Amino acid sequence: MSSQYEYLTVDEVSSGVAVVMLNRGAVNAISEDMFDEIRAFFEDVGHDDGLNAVVVTGAGDRAFSGGNDLHEFLELSPDNGDKRMARVWRSLKAIYDASIPVIAAVNGPALGSGFAIVSCADLVVASDRSTYCLPELNVGVLGGAKFAARILPEQAMRRMLFTADPVSAEDMVRWGAPFEVVPHDHLRTRAIDLASHIADKGKNAVRLAKSAMNGCEPLGLFDGYALEQTYTVRMSGLPEARIATQATMDRLAANKLQSAESR
Repeated sequence: MSSQYEYLTVDEVSSGVAVVMLNRGAVNAISEDMFDEIRAFFEDVGHDDGLNAVVVTGAGDRAFSGGNDLHEFLELSPDNGDKRMARVWRSLKAIYDASIPVIAAVNGPALGSGFAIVSCADLVVASDRSTYCLPELNVGVLGGAKFAARILPEQAMRRMLFTADPVSAEDMVRWGAPFEVVPHDHLRTRAIDLASHIADKGKNAVRLAKSAMNGCEPLGLFDGYALEQTYTVRMSGLPEARIATQATMDRLAANKLQSAESR
């Protein structure tokens, strides 16, 4: 995994876990070139056999990401818009499609595309100082609503879009967001602990599970289940699957024996 990025800082912090920090300017606003780096990183990260999970967060202590660089919006037009928006689309899709689980550690405001990055993650750990905002109508663009709808009920998402008001982590949870909110000073440690817990699972099993969930998400109940069954069959051929099953059986047997001896 390359660490030669201009706008990303990458650290392998423990066995199986990497942390990538959005690192551009005071609030980690995302330029088109930075979107290209994000795409390259998340397309590449799953090819590192030593990694099983990745944490994405913002550099510094002011923001997770202030969203798109507004200077570039001034240059946006119907003539160049499709090509430029495709760079953003590919970047966000790369996060969603990353072959290993992505944990967003939201250390401050997540606006616009910053919020979209959070919504593309598999899990979210949020600082109690973090806020979330869809400022699109205030800056003359659209595009964040569909991402917010992955986290929130429809009317909560619409409230965010129409008002463009920031929402606290606590209110996001109250509205239905499945965030784990932690004290700000504990954010990085908790996110890495969660990523490490996931990374301890079998490498192939984690990747198959991620692929299965992404494939199932847009499907109905039984179509999704049928697809997931195909991954069960694929997993049955992995030695680590047999090892995991046997380990669970051994643990249950040991617990049963211990319970009997304590009577």
